[in-house]
Amino acid sequence: MTLEQELALDGRVVVVAGAGGGGIGTAVCRLAAEAGASVLALDVRPEALAPVEEAMAATPGSHRCVVADVRHAAEVEGALDVAAELGVLHGLVHVAGGIWPQQWAPLLSLPLETFDEVLELNLRAALVSMRAVAARLVAQGTGGSIVSVSSVAGLSAMPYAAPYATAKAGLISLTRTAALEWGKFGIRVNSVAPGSVRTPKSVTDPGAQDIGLSETERAALPLGRRGVPDDVAGAVLFLLSGLSSWITGQVLPVDGGSSTRPSFLGDDDLPVFLHNEQLRQALLAGGPA
Repeated sequence: MTLEQELALDGRVVVVAGAGGGGIGTAVCRLAAEAGASVLALDVRPEALAPVEEAMAATPGSHRCVVADVRHAAEVEGALDVAAELGVLHGLVHVAGGIWPQQWAPLLSLPLETFDEVLELNLRAALVSMRAVAARLVAQGTGGSIVSVSSVAGLSAMPYAAPYATAKAGLISLTRTAALEWGKFGIRVNSVAPGSVRTPKSVTDPGAQDIGLSETERAALPLGRRGVPDDVAGAVLFLLSGLSSWITGQVLPVDGGSSTRPSFLGDDDLPVFLHNEQLRQALLAGGPA
């Protein structure tokens, strides 16, 4: 097969849960459609689907946008009935999730109902959509690919946003467990873990990629910038495609290198416990000590 053939999703249906709003889900829809897939885009907000329709307007294949709350199994099943009208189901990208400003809180004062709400959206909803799609893939006997969008917070921690980090850590474990259970059916299950990504939800001006980054923020990002939705969507497309046909149960951080940066480094990338000033200056200069 050629590289183009390995990457192509021609004649296959990809469901994107949490597709709206012009962020990661919308970028995934566009790239999957450009790769030839017929895309079923799901979002709970009708108005959020307008950017998706615009993004896929000039792409091949048949595409549908459906309003559905992926926290509810009946709505997911109804959406998958629509997917069946588009062609042979190939896979799922579960993007839906997040945490609202009012849901941030110290653990000591975190309302338990807030914890439950965030877990329902970020973890339980993923189980609902992943299981529904997997059941249809098993019935088809075709195998397929499921990609969850977790977070680097699930690989480490996020103070004052414990429900979100906990849910994403759970999603990573769910992804790995599903990969083991469903591998015998030819279903691959992987996850991408974005770092700091600039989306319409997070900034007023999504086109201004680096405006507003403090020196501390820049120092935490080895590649020197925040991510954009296409950075994550490219990794998702790889995991959906034949190029990753022997990859399952894996978590791919897409974070500009931030998750590789140890917490003991200062803004200059030297260990904070290195106090020999002569050595520090020599290292920063790139010369011998």
